[in-house]
Amino acid sequence: LASGVYGKGFGYWAKRYSPHLLEIEVPYNEAIDPQEVEAMLKAHPEITVVSVCHHDTPSGTINPIDAIGALVSAHGGYLIVDAVSSFGGMKTHPEDCKADIYVTGPNKCLGAPPGLTMMGVSERAWAKMKANPLAPRASMLSIVDWEHAWSRDKPFPFTPSVSEINGLDVALDLYLNEGPEAVWARHALTAKAMRAGVAAMGLSIWAASDSIASPTTTAVRTPDGVDEKALRQAARARYGVVFSSGRGETLGKLTRIGHMGPTAQPIYAIAALTALGGAMNAAGQKLAIGRGIDAALAVIDADA
Repeated sequence: LASGVYGKGFGYWAKRYSPHLLEIEVPYNEAIDPQEVEAMLKAHPEITVVSVCHHDTPSGTINPIDAIGALVSAHGGYLIVDAVSSFGGMKTHPEDCKADIYVTGPNKCLGAPPGLTMMGVSERAWAKMKANPLAPRASMLSIVDWEHAWSRDKPFPFTPSVSEINGLDVALDLYLNEGPEAVWARHALTAKAMRAGVAAMGLSIWAASDSIASPTTTAVRTPDGVDEKALRQAARARYGVVFSSGRGETLGKLTRIGHMGPTAQPIYAIAALTALGGAMNAAGQKLAIGRGIDAALAVIDADA
């Protein structure tokens, strides 16, 4: 299921192992429609594995993985979910979307150091991999070898990254002590304030609608005539604020503002709007930055 660069990338990996690849692709500012998934599954009962990216970061859009997962489960297929930049920043859980492989990481919404992969594996997925003689064994690439790696009497497949694990441990303590719902709300409020400010300044969000706009990344459409790379360079040089570009098809077409982990605080939306507006005006636009700030503050104050 391809609604962005990373979802599309799953297909490239899959094609290495199976020539029988079917794809549902939508414009990269839209989300996958579960009805299209249902129709594809009915038309192709031979489908065994479905992959989907929950939050395709280069697009700032969210896919309805719970609805998709229910369809794949009813079909008897296996679901692979990329939740790298959504887990910890919004309500999502491998059980809710019936994922068989659910991949995330510590360095996005949890705000921990990078270097680890966190993965949820269903019982049926373990059984499927163990029954596959071609699945990697005795290798750091072998998921099967990791099944009991948490046990004290089982050796890790290789030397663990102790400092990264300790960092993740602290990040999870912070996440649980604040409360997952409070963390999700903080991410959502920051993104909502950012979107309100962007609209008030006369700019457009990349996502086709607010309903699929991510609470962990806001992607802003680049106005005609603006050099997106120069825009990001100006924001950094003038204000010390770092934005991200698009990727692949979206490169040069949008600017991304992350709301993840420690930057998922409403005050960061104010800083980002100031830098974005200032950089846009330096590029020849005539944006009313104050209107954007006022709109963002109104959203924040309404939540107080």
